[in-house]
Amino acid sequence: MRLVVTGASGGIGAALVRIAKSRGDFTVGISRRPSEADVHHNCDVLDLDCLRKAAAEVGRVDGLALLHGHGDPGLWVKPISELDGDDFLDVFRVDVVGSFNVVKAFLPALSRDASVVLVSSTPGLVGDSYGIPYAAAKGALAALARSLAKALAPVRVNAVAFGPIATRWTTWISEEELEGFRGRTLLKRLGSPEEAAEAVYWLLSPASSYVTGHVLIVDGGESL
Repeated sequence: MRLVVTGASGGIGAALVRIAKSRGDFTVGISRRPSEADVHHNCDVLDLDCLRKAAAEVGRVDGLALLHGHGDPGLWVKPISELDGDDFLDVFRVDVVGSFNVVKAFLPALSRDASVVLVSSTPGLVGDSYGIPYAAAKGALAALARSLAKALAPVRVNAVAFGPIATRWTTWISEEELEGFRGRTLLKRLGSPEEAAEAVYWLLSPASSYVTGHVLIVDGGESL
């Protein structure tokens, strides 16, 4: 497969690049920091011109994995009394508008049986007291995935709703709070970036060829 991965330098994105390359896939990384992808484009997901230039150079694409996200640790713990509209808009622009931009830029390059995977989260489906702007944006991404599945068929579009995965957000809170996240899962642990990436890879691959418009929950049973 020829796969494009945004957020390719992040925890889950980097893991997906490694998994795909180990299985013989050609990977294209898109992020503002270098990645281990076969080809890397230093694009911001809000820069549509940069994304279109990258798409023109890449050629045919079998899969888009949109793994980028807004990453301000201050918003994760900011109380409601201090949140304002710009906090929500900033996250929405990066997560939702950025994902739409990537799909729009690469749409002409997608093969007929291509797969697109967006990243939602379980807080985006059930809510959370942490990172409320993030939860709101991730809820919108689930809706965007379902809408794009209808609009772009037969291209498949799905989302993965992650629970607590051991990426950089774990450094934003105390060990006591982190233990609480572990305790709320049925498996009593955080998921690894590799486990998260495997779920994305399955949705990108022909193994999931009859799955579209779906939000796959990968959370260790946290949301049950």
